[in-house]
Amino acid sequence: MEKPFVIIDLEPHLHDFLYHDFEADKDGGILLNTSNEIGRYIQSMISVSDLPVRLPSMENPISLILPIQEWNHYVINHNFIHVVKWKAKMIQDFLEAMWRIRVREYFVAGYEKGYNQDRIINAFLTSYNIKKNKVSYDQIKKIDYRNRKKINKQIANEIQLSLFE
Repeated sequence: MEKPFVIIDLEPHLHDFLYHDFEADKDGGILLNTSNEIGRYIQSMISVSDLPVRLPSMENPISLILPIQEWNHYVINHNFIHVVKWKAKMIQDFLEAMWRIRVREYFVAGYEKGYNQDRIINAFLTSYNIKKNKVSYDQIKKIDYRNRKKINKQIANEIQLSLFE
């Protein structure tokens, strides 16, 4: 029996993010599970149809293989499943937010241990099996820069408010 799957368009770094958090099948599809909040979210975005749905053209398609559970097996096996365009955008935005949170957590832990930015970025790229190139390195560096800038602004605001108390 063929496993039920949907195809969505995601940026390459989000492919790597999903490969890090989930298993891949022999064809390169992501085996989602519902023990992970990302898997639960993506599964909640699935739509069903009585008729086949034509997929839009995609630059970076990825197959997401859905888990079959007692409550969804009939719907999945007897309908055409897909992700509508606006839900695919929501999935992309959610994954991008999760990605940024993961990067921030990595930097917080790295700085806490006393590592420099370059070492943390390289460790992150290695951990998520992302090819190190100027684009990926600079993207992660930019996320860290913006996070640190936001933290510095919050600290400055707190100091300013404490002066008037």
